[in-house]
Amino acid sequence: MNKKGQLLERPFIFIFTLIVGAMVFAFGFYLINNLIKTSNCSQIGLFANDLKNNVERYYSFDIGSSTEVTLKLPKNIQQVCFYSKDGYINREVLDKINPGLYESINNLDYNLVFVPLNYCGKSLFKIEKMKPKENPLCVLNSGNIKLTIENKGEFVEISN
Repeated sequence: MNKKGQLLERPFIFIFTLIVGAMVFAFGFYLINNLIKTSNCSQIGLFANDLKNNVERYYSFDIGSSTEVTLKLPKNIQQVCFYSKDGYINREVLDKINPGLYESINNLDYNLVFVPLNYCGKSLFKIEKMKPKENPLCVLNSGNIKLTIENKGEFVEISN
């Protein structure tokens, strides 16, 4: 038999158990969301690395050599833009995609940007010997991005 004082402690034990369970659930949800975001950000790095490897490979081929490559991107990335500092960059195209994007990339030495910029810690990349056919060339993300790369002698041209 329980005494009167022992009967009053049971509701507190149940309440404490519910609070601890809710905290464990919330912490687990937070960790899983961060793990998914980290996975998506690593997929962006893989995209840039695969593109860099393809550009380097086709740079060493004969002039006119070309191929179509398909690269994967996470769904949270809306667009990927390629641009060249050497030529005129159409500011209107970049500002339609994301207001302030032109100012964000104008003074930086990169040529590949993933939009939205603040989704990952690193959204800007530099791939040597690569120039877009149009400046800038922005491709809408549908999960897989199909690009054509072609050796132009001094650089590798990328087009959609």
